Amino acid sequence: MGPATDLEIAIHAAQSAAALAVRLSPLGVRIKSKPGDLVTDADLAAETLIRDLVAEHRPEDGFLGEEGSRRPGERRWVADAIDGTLNFVRADPFWCSAVALEDEQGPLVAAVHHVASGETFSAQRGAGCWLNGNRLTLASEVPLDHAVLSTYFHPGDAVTPTAQRALASVASARVRGSGTLELAWLAAGRVDVWLQRDVSLWDWMPGALLVLEAGGICETVHTGTGAWSYASVASSADDLRRLVTAP
Repeated sequence: MGPATDLEIAIHAAQSAAALAVRLSPLGVRIKSKPGDLVTDADLAAETLIRDLVAEHRPEDGFLGEEGSRRPGERRWVADAIDGTLNFVRADPFWCSAVALEDEQGPLVAAVHHVASGETFSAQRGAGCWLNGNRLTLASEVPLDHAVLSTYFHPGDAVTPTAQRALASVASARVRGSGTLELAWLAAGRVDVWLQRDVSLWDWMPGALLVLEAGGICETVHTGTGAWSYASVASSADDLRRLVTAP
């Protein structure tokens, strides 16, 4: 067999990291920046697994992991071995493992694995978005006032004008605690709009590529209250952009 493709590496890495996290369980739980921001031994071990797997197959590529792994390279792999660590620690099944690769043109491949459902979401730039081998295509028409919003609020986010406008403009809102998995669900049509302030790259890039390749839109807008990243079905894009950029 020839060398693995970039997408195959991403899928294998995400699935392997998630499986390792389950085996280790949330041992050694520690607070990072605040009580709701946790890291566990499982996070660290799963990130090391992804880093080593990438180094084995693509030794010339760079790497960026949420828990501190860094390696320079013209292309760069970005990983969040456990996105939704607080959920993971509390035995809430809404968490995932995510891996993506970016080059000089932007995100190239992405894979997101959700252990609880056995679902693997994957995408490659220009080649579509897939869920367990089935292609995903977003609905073309979902007005913003009919949309289900998925978001996450840091302390203070909920009282910003942007968040208040968003909550008042949609049919319903969900806060589940794993931004990447929420974006994957948007790509699958389970929610319609996603919004978050000051998102880290590892919480944005894998899921954003899934949404883009499923036919949605993903943008980041810098405002007076921070950098708001949002994703949606195409029909809601203009209304959502006005909502985010309004003073």
